[in-house]
Amino acid sequence: MSRPGVAVSLGLDTRKLVRVAQFEVAEALRSRLISVVFALYGAGAALGAYVFSKTLEAAEQAVREQMFGTLSAHSIPDDIVRQQALPRVISFLVSDEALARELSGVDPLALFYGFMALNLVAPLVLMTSGGLHSGDIASGAVRFVLTRCDRFTWALGKWLGHAVLLAVGLAVGALATALVATLRGGIDPMSLLWLARASSRAWIYGVSYLGLFSCVALAVRVPSRTRTLSILLLFGLWIGHSICNGGYFTERLPALALLVWFFPAHYELALWSPSWAASAPAVLALLAIGLGGLVLGHAIFRRADA
Repeated sequence: MSRPGVAVSLGLDTRKLVRVAQFEVAEALRSRLISVVFALYGAGAALGAYVFSKTLEAAEQAVREQMFGTLSAHSIPDDIVRQQALPRVISFLVSDEALARELSGVDPLALFYGFMALNLVAPLVLMTSGGLHSGDIASGAVRFVLTRCDRFTWALGKWLGHAVLLAVGLAVGALATALVATLRGGIDPMSLLWLARASSRAWIYGVSYLGLFSCVALAVRVPSRTRTLSILLLFGLWIGHSICNGGYFTERLPALALLVWFFPAHYELALWSPSWAASAPAVLALLAIGLGGLVLGHAIFRRADA
């Protein structure tokens, strides 16, 4: 007699899991949520890319003016000007000098999109998916679903569905950035690869917050309270990371420095690295944070009435 698989032993039906995730995506397509995702990620990325391109043009013009004393500004190749101007822009985005030198070889718009996506994905996830579980619990819809699957399958399926929506939103943002780049001078295949890479790593970062917000939704189960507490959690994570990352408090309580590993923001800088070897530990840690938050929320939810 064959032994049951790990998924079966945990009470997880993969067929039902996929069905729950598919239903969540289909529900987003039928509702206004997909329009919100397209507007926030697509229109926001396009506007940001346009503003960034104008900023980069201003930086390049400043370089031309500085070089005007030795060469004719009109005879200076654009690629040389950009090589001089881009580090000035990167210095505002990345404080680490070694990493800034490494990122100087990345396409400017791909670099911009990676920076914007990593810094804005957490509040965007909160806006689009902050109460994904609590809404069904409060309306009583979950009782119907739980007659056909277990609680963990339902919770994980909804989480996966919104992870797919997050991936779609980031892809739309990357395409919008590529469109702006094309309209303003063209984009090469390598730049498209960098945009895809920036989207995938921003997705990993956003998934960690999606799991933490799911924990709040499963534990609180009231949509209004869930969003309020999720907002407080988001600010608490930002403030807590600043406190544990060094400075006044860690000098007096060195043990606080150990807590920094539990904050998603601690791994944000590592995700900037173009090398997967450098960013792989951060990817694994962020996935662990996201799944850990979901499992913790499920542990609380399974002991409560649906």
